[in-house]
Amino acid sequence: MSHREGASSEDTFFVDPKEVLSQYSVEWVSLKKSYDELKTQLSDIQKELNNLDKKLASGSLTESEHIVLYREKWAVSTQMIQVKREVEARLFEIQREIRAANNQLKQMEIEKQRRQRMEEERSHAMIEWMSLKQGFDLTEARRAEINAESDKMERERRDGKISEVDYRKGRIEQIRQLAELRTVESDIKRRLAELLEIIRS
Repeated sequence: MSHREGASSEDTFFVDPKEVLSQYSVEWVSLKKSYDELKTQLSDIQKELNNLDKKLASGSLTESEHIVLYREKWAVSTQMIQVKREVEARLFEIQREIRAANNQLKQMEIEKQRRQRMEEERSHAMIEWMSLKQGFDLTEARRAEINAESDKMERERRDGKISEVDYRKGRIEQIRQLAELRTVESDIKRRLAELLEIIRS
């Protein structure tokens, strides 16, 4: 199987909206020029038809001559009107395609900006996560230190090296420090979880 066989039809037939706009812009300029020329020519024919009517009224043309010339001009104008309508229809189609391509470009730009924001958020979240993780490791190290101090105090109490009063004061201070550490650890864990969600998104 080739690499392309597994691709979606959207990927296979995707056309950059910028290319669409470029192609339609060329066609639009050409058709608009033709459309303006047709309008000018039809206006000229209308003037010629009016002039034929004036000549008939003044007697410069006979009725039979007027009919022949009028029919010729009318036939030409009828064909031109048909072409003008076809050009108008195509211009409307191009307008729709250009609007659709412009909308697609806007959506692509919005999506690009969204991805950039998400990437920035992930980058900032990763930096903060690494910093907080170091802080969490420090709290664990501090907890180990307090536990080691507690064990040392317990041995000193048993050996009679410190009084019961000093032991209790020391234990109360250690318990207070451990409680503070638990609060800090809880806040860090919560924030680490939030950052992990952002990084994985």
